[in-house]
Amino acid sequence: MNFKLNKAKGLVLTSLLISTLSACSYNISTKKAFESIESTAFGPSENMQGSQAVWINDNNWLLASESQGLVMVNSQNQQSKNIAKGSFEALSISALNNSTYLLATIDNDQDNVVIFKLQQANNSWNLKELTRISPPQAQPDTVCLFNNKNNNTVSAFVPDVRGLITETVIYDTSNNETTNVSMREFAGVSEAAGCAVSEQSNTLFVSEGEVGIWSINANAESQADKKPIALVAPFGSLNSEIGALFTSTDGTLWFTSTHDNTIYAYNPVTKSINNWQLNGNLALESVAVKYTANNKAIAVLYNDETGAYTQSTIPATPVKNAGKNTVKKLTHIHASAQTTPVQAFGDAADDPAIWVNSSNPAKSLILGTDKRRGLMVYNLQGWLEQSIEIGRLNNVDVRQHPSIKNSTNTLITASNRTNNSISVLTVDNNEVKHLNDIATNLSEIYGMCMYSSATGNYVFVNDKSGLYQQYKLNESGDKVTGKLVREFNLPSQPEGCSADDARGELFAGEEDAGIWYIGAEPTADNTPVMLQGINEQLVDDVEGMEIYHGTNARYLVVSSQGDDSYVLYKISNNIQDAKTPSLEFAGKFHIVSDLVNGIDGASETDGLTVTSKALPGYPEGILVVQDGYNRLPQQPQNFKIIDWREVKKAIK
Repeated sequence: MNFKLNKAKGLVLTSLLISTLSACSYNISTKKAFESIESTAFGPSENMQGSQAVWINDNNWLLASESQGLVMVNSQNQQSKNIAKGSFEALSISALNNSTYLLATIDNDQDNVVIFKLQQANNSWNLKELTRISPPQAQPDTVCLFNNKNNNTVSAFVPDVRGLITETVIYDTSNNETTNVSMREFAGVSEAAGCAVSEQSNTLFVSEGEVGIWSINANAESQADKKPIALVAPFGSLNSEIGALFTSTDGTLWFTSTHDNTIYAYNPVTKSINNWQLNGNLALESVAVKYTANNKAIAVLYNDETGAYTQSTIPATPVKNAGKNTVKKLTHIHASAQTTPVQAFGDAADDPAIWVNSSNPAKSLILGTDKRRGLMVYNLQGWLEQSIEIGRLNNVDVRQHPSIKNSTNTLITASNRTNNSISVLTVDNNEVKHLNDIATNLSEIYGMCMYSSATGNYVFVNDKSGLYQQYKLNESGDKVTGKLVREFNLPSQPEGCSADDARGELFAGEEDAGIWYIGAEPTADNTPVMLQGINEQLVDDVEGMEIYHGTNARYLVVSSQGDDSYVLYKISNNIQDAKTPSLEFAGKFHIVSDLVNGIDGASETDGLTVTSKALPGYPEGILVVQDGYNRLPQQPQNFKIIDWREVKKAIK
């Protein structure tokens, strides 16, 4: 997914989106307070040329100044101290503990973002520069920090004059180390007036002065879609021009309008906007807020009319039920390696499979489909060994079985969407070679998996309609033919499936519904049985699945695509005379970024595969998953390789 846009394209897209929104029903609840609210001077008043304030702790506030640098002000006694000389604008902080903070601001003298560590010792403040971020050939518009509890990092979002937003990891909180690692780059707005992150909801907010405010998922393992939360007239109810943004401790988003002396507060729970109008001749460009007792809040604002900061007390209370972080407490694990990215950005990589070299496991292969080109072949380190461009392959599977009559006893099949066929391949001298294609009568071939038993070698393929077909494979030299031996249906679109060869069981995923079971032999009953429906643990879409054969248990590993996670089910056949197995929830996990090794997490996984065979460095096997958003840095999609011992951490 290549998000790079030039500024002109960004303007066109924004205009189109606003046109669309103006034609829709889009209402924002507003509430105006009619009491008189005065403002008084705050901090130095001479030649401040300010932009933004932030509340640090207690009565301590930090002010940015283009002429006086960074100024610490005590709101109780109005004493101020310059803690850094220079020309700075835009401020964002992230607390590491009660006395140590990360601070991000724009250094106008060097046209880049500087990251400081700010520490309080008794009544003094120490400021230390940690690193700098320079968007390529672009001046930064603003900056905001995001303390990501999901992967123990702090990132800096930097919207710039290109209309792009870069995310850079600037601190590893688990190791207390400074970093400077490019995470991703995506389309922003044509001219950002401010940005802020709500850590309660993992949401990035970006303001566009004459247009409004947008929300974007702050999680790097997501698509950076913009959604409007408040728009300027005539598209919404706000007055222009929207300025900088600030999020308070309860997750409320605060901003101002220069044209009407108004402070706005966006409630993240009710999704409504309250506002308070101040008296006087003001041109408010920013606001920062600290809640106090008696249902009040102190607001420190920058007034462009005077070039100085001011403060007001407003009747505001913290939002209830907003402090609960929506990130689910799942087991977090890391990938050990990753494959070479596919050739181009976009939805391309889809499904992996593993071929184990029984005589030399170090030469085992990972197969991955590129549904724009064909089959990619990787070694265990993830390096690309072969690119077999035979069509738009969607799913792939492997069977290594004594009944297969070639030198490696191997057949590989893949669903080929170019001609609705089954592509057949094998491994010869540690290289994958294409044998031929088997035609099907499916109108839109999609998912597939293989099955081998004493009765033969089979391929299950499905259509988006829900139709499953089972083909028996027959070898004749280097050519493999297929005979349709069975059909059955799921209610709606399936994709992933996995068969247990020893037990004759097939598990099949219905994307919007759950997991089904049916006998894998062609003579089995044609009525599938629902084993597991969609719930808070298994979130649609249900995508890839595979069986891990452990020493004492079998586990079905399933991609829960809707919440970027993976669910483990223990497969049981303990009920006496039961013909249908059962699934018992055994754990759930996320794959998160590993900064030390430079491997990002995995999200929106389509296909996955697993083996319990011992491989070099992986004594209990590996899990391989498709990664929908490849970061650190942003690249085309790829596959992540995970040590099964990491996966075991999630088993309850």
